Formats: sequence, structure tokens, C-alpha cells
Amino acid sequence: MKRILKWILGIGVVAFGALAVTWVMHAPPKDARGTWQTEGYGLAVDVGAAMIDVYQVSNVHCHPDQQIPGHMWLVDYLEGVQFARDGERLKIAVAGTLNPIYATRTEALPALCDTTPPNNAQTTFDVMWDVMDTHYAHFDTHGVDWAARKALRPDGPLDAAALFAVFRQALDGLDDGHTFVAAGDDAWSPALPAPWHDDRYVVRDATLAAVPDLSESTEVGLQIGWAAPGIGYVLMAHMGPDAGFGQRQADVATEAFAQVADYFKDADGVILDVRYNPGGSDDVSLAYAGYFTDRPVSAFTKTTRTETGYTAPYTATIPPQATQITAPVVVLTSKFTGSAAEIFTMAMRELPQVTTIGEPTSGGLSDVLTFTLPNDWTLGLSHQIYKSMADEDFERVGVPPDIGLAVDVAAAQNGVDTILQAAIAHLQNEP
Repeated sequence: MKRILKWILGIGVVAFGALAVTWVMHAPPKDARGTWQTEGYGLAVDVGAAMIDVYQVSNVHCHPDQQIPGHMWLVDYLEGVQFARDGERLKIAVAGTLNPIYATRTEALPALCDTTPPNNAQTTFDVMWDVMDTHYAHFDTHGVDWAARKALRPDGPLDAAALFAVFRQALDGLDDGHTFVAAGDDAWSPALPAPWHDDRYVVRDATLAAVPDLSESTEVGLQIGWAAPGIGYVLMAHMGPDAGFGQRQADVATEAFAQVADYFKDADGVILDVRYNPGGSDDVSLAYAGYFTDRPVSAFTKTTRTETGYTAPYTATIPPQATQITAPVVVLTSKFTGSAAEIFTMAMRELPQVTTIGEPTSGGLSDVLTFTLPNDWTLGLSHQIYKSMADEDFERVGVPPDIGLAVDVAAAQNGVDTILQAAIAHLQNEP
């Protein structure tokens, strides 16, 4: 036993020594070291030779967010984050976030980072209000006068329940599933439910029963079968596959969908069902879309709200995969098609062989920006504007289908999926 322990200890010493050597090799470059303020995102970053400290900042607070090892290969491998200089700015690439995040150099961290804000109702409200005021991108979209909501600021002590009620009042009217406040396990969003919310499982079960040979759900959330002779069907449950140690979600999704593409290589048509898909990661959505084009296709643009306006539009591109499904495609959408599933829908609309059928999507397209408040609650918000290549903004209203069909709950209760039937008929009538 002692010899085994000595052997393990020896391996540990060697591994530590190797890590120390590679740490020097992969330390942040000298021109990237120092303090930086991101354009949007509310982050201050202190890049050192050994550690990188990240802070959430606003006009009224500074919160230590995370401390990252200053080992660039390790950070990229484990977290998918890369730091590099781009002219006078620091460029931060984050796996799953399509657009790069840019930061400008500052002389030092904000002075507020040297203090701890008091944990009381007034300060917590002030941080919430200021963060929303600085970063939220859709007040006009929802018709909310945010300046007027400042009058809700507490003028004395409040317990957690009372303060939570104030937050609900402040955020009321933002029909946005990406805006929320979470206090431990208690989370609330001002988003309004879909009209058939209470019957959503009945509708989904009617869909599952309509494809008798539907496969079991995989870890990536894909189920496949034949909706009709020659008509393939893919139920896409989410855009957030589990990724193992050192893996990227988009890579996992790409590998999984390769099998789907092979299975349907001789199909006369394919139905992609994202009606029950709450979203996930945009790069997964684009990876899936890449199986339906043999060339890069501009899919949409996105801009991020900053402290002074908006970033320049970033154009996202569908990357073609090694193999493609060339048959006509129908994408099914509903009010439960959310977030990255809406991004998938918007991307697929740019392809000529694709028709969308169903309801407009949920209308929450932005990435989610989160902040930790002084009382340790979490605030989430939408800080970006996505637009189609035709300059259409679908926030709140949802991505519209080419062929609009409302969900027929009564039919679903009798085991009939009318939207799926319409998709089959459409593909069977394709020339």
C-alpha cells in the first residue's frame, strides 16, 4: 500500500510540474493583461499572468463573478472561452455565444469593486433597476416606461417576500421569458403563458402517438420516425445536448444529426418539429441547420445593448455540414418554440426548400444576460436584438410561419395532430 501511495504521489508531482510548465506556455499574452470593461454585458475583467478575475458591474455596484485560471488552453478546453487582442480591444470568444464580446482597456477596476454593497431592499432594488435600465433592449417593444418604475423603490426595510412582490410589480408587462428574477428555488418571469398552456402535454402526446415508429429520445433530444411513407419526422426536444468533459455542445449535436441525415437520405420530405422546444444554444441550432445547405448562408443579425447604445450588427452564418438532406423540409412551430429553437426557425427560413407551418414562435430571441444582486438573487434579462436578413424584429411577436395554423386542442384530445397532418399533406403535394 505504501508503494502504491508513493507511486500516486510521484505521478501527482510530475503532473503538477507539467501543469506549471504549460501554465507558463499558455499564460495570457502580455498585451492582453490588465483591466478591461466589456462593451455591453456589464463585465469588468482583470487579466493577470496567473488568474483572470471577472466582475459584474453597473453604475451602482460591483460583484465578484468568477475567477478563471490564467491557463488559456485549459480555459478553452474546459469552458470554451478564449481571450485575444483585436487591435486596441480585447476579444472574448465564448462557446455557444455566436458573437464575440469586446472589451476596452481601463486604468483600473471600477472603484465600487473595492466595496461591498449593503444587503438591503433599497440597494438591491437600485442594482436591479440600473442593470435593466442599462442593458434591457425591449422596453419600447413591450410598451413599458422603465423610468416610471423607479418610483417603486422601497423607502424602508422589506422582508424577502415583500421585496419579491415589488420586483414582480416592476417587471410586470415585459412578456419576455428571458426576463426573470430568481430567489433560490423561487423564480418568476413576467412572460405570459401560451393559450394552450394547460393542455400542452395532451397536444404533445397526440404528436408522439401520430408517429408509430418514433424512436426513443436520445441524450441530444432527437427522436426520429416516419410520419407517412417517404416523409421523415424529427422531434427536436431542445437545443442543449449534454456535452462531456472537454466537449462542445455544437460538436455533440453535429455528430448526432449526422445519423439523422443518413437515416433520411432517401426521404421524399422531412418534418422538423420544434413546437415543444424551449431552446438551448444558438450554435447547436446553426449546426442542425447546416445539414440542409451545401454552402454558407447568412441567417440573421444580432446586436447587443451597451452602456452607450448598441454594438454593430453581427451576422450569423449557417455552416454547411459534410452531408445534406436535400428533400423539401417543413418546420413546425408553436408558442412553445422558444429561444434557440426560434433562432433555428429563423435560420431555416433562409433556405429555399423550407416551409414553416404552425403558430408564431414565443418571441424571446435574445441571449439571457444574468446578474447576481446584493441579496444573492439572480436577475435575468434580454439584452440583444435579433433580426432576420430582411431586417425583421420578431421579439415579442414571434417568428411567423409561412402557413399559419392554430393548435387544435379539441382534435388533440381525440388523438389528432392537425398541424402534423397539414405538414404531411404539404410535402405529399410538393412537385
